[in-house]
Amino acid sequence: MGQKTRFWVFSGLLAAAVFVLTFTIKIPLPAGYFNIGDVIIMLASILFGKGIGFLAGSFGSALADVTSGYLIYAPFTFIVKGLEGYICGIVFESLKKDKKEIPGFIISSILSGIWMAAGYFLSEAFVLKYLSSALNVNRDLQFGLKTALVNFPFNLLQGILSAVITIILVFPLYRNKFIGKMRI
Repeated sequence: MGQKTRFWVFSGLLAAAVFVLTFTIKIPLPAGYFNIGDVIIMLASILFGKGIGFLAGSFGSALADVTSGYLIYAPFTFIVKGLEGYICGIVFESLKKDKKEIPGFIISSILSGIWMAAGYFLSEAFVLKYLSSALNVNRDLQFGLKTALVNFPFNLLQGILSAVITIILVFPLYRNKFIGKMRI
């Protein structure tokens, strides 16, 4: 299998895995929901690179929003979760160059989890508030600074919990010979 083919196949498979984990395991919040699909995003970024992490995070998570009835979140999720994967991958790649793989696992996962919480905070506090008012949609969901402040600890917990699970899983997976052969 060629490099480009492998890139697109892995991106699709991992986007599907992100979707399944996000869609099936979710806990509703005042606006949005708590999930652990971020684990796959972080693992994809560390194991296969920032490009696959971006695509898996953006498409898999946005599709979960669309199918879960959170359509208004989908464009923001696409950006926030895509950048989560990209940030995780780029931080890991820069630390890996200095032969700092173990700190790279930890730092890249935690930073990308924090970014995810911050990205949703900004989306809920500012953009979604005005967008939902302008479009007169999702009257059940309230947006604004108050809602963003309520959801921020849950989003941060989701990001940190996902980072911890990723760190636990990435150690054996990164050293696995089979996955090493699949790396792009």
